[in-house]
Amino acid sequence: MKRAAQHLPGLVLIAILGCSRNLEPQQAAAQPPAPAETASVRATCVAGQFYRADPEGLAADVNGYLAAAQVPEITDDIIAVIAPHAGYEFSGAVAGYSYAILKDRSYDTVILVGPSHRGMPLSGAALSSHDFWETPLGKVPVSQEMNEKLLAASSRFKMSDTAHDGEHSLETQLPFLQTVLEEFSIVPIVFSDFGPHNTQPLGQAIASVANEKTLLVVSTDLSHFPTAEQAKTVDHEILDAICSLDVDTVYAADRELLARDIPNLHCTACGLGPVVAGMGAAKMLGATRADMLHYANSADADPRSASRCVGYGAVVFVGARKAATSSGEPGAAPSVELDKAQQQYLLKLARSSIKAHLGTGTLPDIATSDPAMHEQRAVFVTLTKDGKLRGCIGQIIARHALAVAVRDAAVSAAVRDHRFSPVTRDELKELHIEISVLSPMEPVASYTDIKVGKHGVMVVRGRRNGVYLPQVAPEQGWNREQMLENLCSHKAGLAGDAYKDPNTELYVFTAQVFGESEEH
Repeated sequence: MKRAAQHLPGLVLIAILGCSRNLEPQQAAAQPPAPAETASVRATCVAGQFYRADPEGLAADVNGYLAAAQVPEITDDIIAVIAPHAGYEFSGAVAGYSYAILKDRSYDTVILVGPSHRGMPLSGAALSSHDFWETPLGKVPVSQEMNEKLLAASSRFKMSDTAHDGEHSLETQLPFLQTVLEEFSIVPIVFSDFGPHNTQPLGQAIASVANEKTLLVVSTDLSHFPTAEQAKTVDHEILDAICSLDVDTVYAADRELLARDIPNLHCTACGLGPVVAGMGAAKMLGATRADMLHYANSADADPRSASRCVGYGAVVFVGARKAATSSGEPGAAPSVELDKAQQQYLLKLARSSIKAHLGTGTLPDIATSDPAMHEQRAVFVTLTKDGKLRGCIGQIIARHALAVAVRDAAVSAAVRDHRFSPVTRDELKELHIEISVLSPMEPVASYTDIKVGKHGVMVVRGRRNGVYLPQVAPEQGWNREQMLENLCSHKAGLAGDAYKDPNTELYVFTAQVFGESEEH
């Protein structure tokens, strides 16, 4: 029986902000000349959902949020801002602070940085090839010149309109930008790998192409789904870490908060990676201070969400703007492979986690100071019984500390793999546990670059995707073409030869795979 990996749901994305000039109601900024008929336009996909679809009502909403924001006077250069991206009725008032602080300032280009809400397996970051992005307030030009500079600055940037299709996080910021800026272009960027090996080079490359008329807007919501009171605690701690301007402090705060086992806390900031990349870029461009402008959560807008809350914050990065010295892109430093002792710790953790969940519904604490256990890694946990698959679930994108990811994936493989009935307590002793620790995803130009036995593969076409771990093809005796045909047809629901289509995206990864001995 073949092993199949399950693609986890995508995470909520972050949004990005612009500068404020005219705050009078229904007085939107001048739009660029109408594009030629041959121009490529990304049409709105969330008007009527995240914000109003009628232009007059939308303009009134945005101007109302801007007018209500009471912000301090800042004389230094404003290099970057952070703002939320939820539906306007929940986060629009907080976003208003991030824009209102930009009153009477002007920018020619706004670099929008956010995470991929759909969880696209981007090894670097995705740019948009469209000439314009559209909202009910008109069309905004995309700076293809800036795109070309980013492509030259770092191999981690790729053109991928698929990554932007159906994505709301950046689009929801455009009506604000169209209201507060007179003439501007945008550079939409989304990514999903939040590890420092990705955020550092992305931040450096962004800084290297920015100039004195560039605004960096990083978008993120904060905590997801704790109670309103717990959200306030988590959100203020992660905001304090962000305002420290220290990347290590942000990562450490994120790990510590998630390790507290706060009920229903899914993340401290859904756009943690873009926040870190934006922070790095802002510091390279001269930011020496970060100030929180405003905080609120969804319960402030709708008390009915108090038991399952989302937080929102507005932050500004200021200093004396300077030119970045160079992109200085380092190679993506591969994570060090785990030694035998670390492997045994994770295997024991996986088994004890399943046992605890089946027995008491609890999860064991992560009681280790080993830095490797706290590094964000993508993992799969595979359960077999008598040599046959009994469950396999994990993550293709690093979102959690390694130990936490293994613990959670082990329990999910035991009780949440929809292909099988839940594992029972009596059955646990008959199971064999195998863990696969994945490398970051990397795109390949051609399917002929895929090496059977070395590479795991993910295929993406529109909203369809499927993934196989590296060990699947050898176990089944497949060659490359057989593996890809099965992946496309059985996992992604595509035609068997879809992997040959240039519109199909292929990503590869490697994995360190280790399992329990016969006596466990």
